[in-house]
Amino acid sequence: MSRSRHTDPKRLLAARRICAPDEPRGSHNRTDHRIAARRHKELGLSHQPIRNRPALEAPLPVIRIHEPRPGHGFTVTRREITQVLRFFGAVCCYGLCAIELRRPPGPPTRGSLVLGRLAVPGRILLYDHPPSPWIFPGALPGRQEAWLRRAGAAVRAAGGGLQTIVDWPGSTLRDFILFDVLMHEIGHHLLQQYQGKRPARVARTGDHEAAADRFARRCRDRFLSASQT
Repeated sequence: MSRSRHTDPKRLLAARRICAPDEPRGSHNRTDHRIAARRHKELGLSHQPIRNRPALEAPLPVIRIHEPRPGHGFTVTRREITQVLRFFGAVCCYGLCAIELRRPPGPPTRGSLVLGRLAVPGRILLYDHPPSPWIFPGALPGRQEAWLRRAGAAVRAAGGGLQTIVDWPGSTLRDFILFDVLMHEIGHHLLQQYQGKRPARVARTGDHEAAADRFARRCRDRFLSASQT
């Protein structure tokens, strides 16, 4: 069964559009080449096969690094972000304009832990954070604590339950920022990008978060598995 260019897999569609964003959609249509080859054959003429164009390395979004707050920093580097984006390819970069490492827009609210967000369309913000260990007043919400433990953090109560201390051993904090924050927000971006590119959310908040969370987990497993081989 033939497939039109509009039903190509996302990895093919994204690679074409990101490498040649101004190219007409009908350009280099292999159907035209097959028709030409058949006509040449009917006329008894030789027809040289069309060779695939050399693969182009998809351009990455701009990565901007701003000055963090005093006592805060960014665990991930430009090189590490680039490595992850190159690993997952154009399908993750399509429509993504910029990744910015910057200060959060305002003071955090009590009980919240906001490390990044998607600014629609196509801009991901990663916020600075204190070095490990992190110290929070009181107890963390159960869902948030489970999220941190799942990422490899050691979470413990201190001061008779008046504080919560979150330790990040080894490279767990770096991996947490790369996958549970960056790739999680890219998951949000992809849901928007491939569902009409509208500034408004294309799914309910709970469904959006669940989809981004599943995407981030798959990315973490795939990347770390490949790194270990």
